[in-house]
Amino acid sequence: MTLILATANSFKVRELRTVLQELLPTLTVRSLLDFPQFHPDEFFESSFEENAIAKALAAAKILQQPCLADESGLVIPYLGDYSKSLRRKKLQPQGKKLPDTKQVLADLQNVDDLNRTAFLESVIAFATPDGAVKTASARMEGMIAHKEMGPSSFDFTSIFIKYEYSKTLAELPESVCARISHRKKACEKLWPSLREFFGKKS
Repeated sequence: MTLILATANSFKVRELRTVLQELLPTLTVRSLLDFPQFHPDEFFESSFEENAIAKALAAAKILQQPCLADESGLVIPYLGDYSKSLRRKKLQPQGKKLPDTKQVLADLQNVDDLNRTAFLESVIAFATPDGAVKTASARMEGMIAHKEMGPSSFDFTSIFIKYEYSKTLAELPESVCARISHRKKACEKLWPSLREFFGKKS
C-alpha cells in the first residue's frame, strides 16, 4: 500500500510521513522528492481547502496513485482573511524557503495584543486517480509575538505563540511541536477515510 505526498518540502514530508506511519505502519509513504520529473503547478485559489484539493487531484491524476496534499498557513484576522494569507505566499520570492516573518512583524508594529491573535491552519486533502476527494482541517490558535524568538525553521515558528504556552514554537522542544501540530491533528481527522480506502486495498 503506497501513498504519495504531493509535496517536495522535506519538512512536510518528514512530519507527515511520521504521522501517517504511526497510524498505519504497513503504509509506504513516498513524496514528490521520489518523482523529480513531475513539476506540480502552483495553485492559488481562494482558500486553503481549494488549494489542497487542487494539489492532491493534480498529483493523483498524473502519477496515477492515491495522493495526499497539505495546504497550510498563518491567518491573522487583523491583516485579512485566508485570501490575504495565500496572497502573502504568492508574493514570496521564488525559491525562498521561509516565510517573511519580518514583514509580518512590520505590518503589526504598534498593534496591541488584542489584535495580534492568529492561527495556523492545515487542510489535508486525499485524492485518488478517479477524482474522489476527502478533506480534513485543524487549527493551532495563538498570537503573534512582538519580536522573533528562537530559530525559525518553518511556518512562522519564531513569531507564533500557541495559547497556553509562553514561548514561540521555535523555542519549544521538537517533541512538543510534533504533539501539538495542526498537520498531525488534521491527519488524524482524515484517518477514517484513509483507513477505509487502504483497508479495501489490503
